[in-house]
Amino acid sequence: MVNFHHERALERLAPEIGTACFRIVQEALTNIARHAHAQRVEISLRRQDDHMVLCVADDGAGFDVSAMRERASTGGSLGILGMRERAILVGGELDIASSPGQGSTVELTCPWRGHGREL
Repeated sequence: MVNFHHERALERLAPEIGTACFRIVQEALTNIARHAHAQRVEISLRRQDDHMVLCVADDGAGFDVSAMRERASTGGSLGILGMRERAILVGGELDIASSPGQGSTVELTCPWRGHGREL
């Protein structure tokens, strides 16, 4: 089951931020389907001060984040690298938290811009 929660004020994200959010959620859901075998996925989009926070969390198998970072540094885990690049392109940061057997969380935090202007 996938649940999505959002704040109404975030319905008008700048196009580049909307695209980054879409692609990060797409990759996170692909990874969940391939590897996590999760029963539940929670996706939330909220505003925190002058930032937007996108969070994708699952109750699946989880993984060793250190091992994933090592694979990414040697050219593996291209999906994770792509998510990080998208975060950087919108001036944001991507945080990945997980432990084996404890599920995973992918969180994008970036400046919120509505209709191309800073708020």
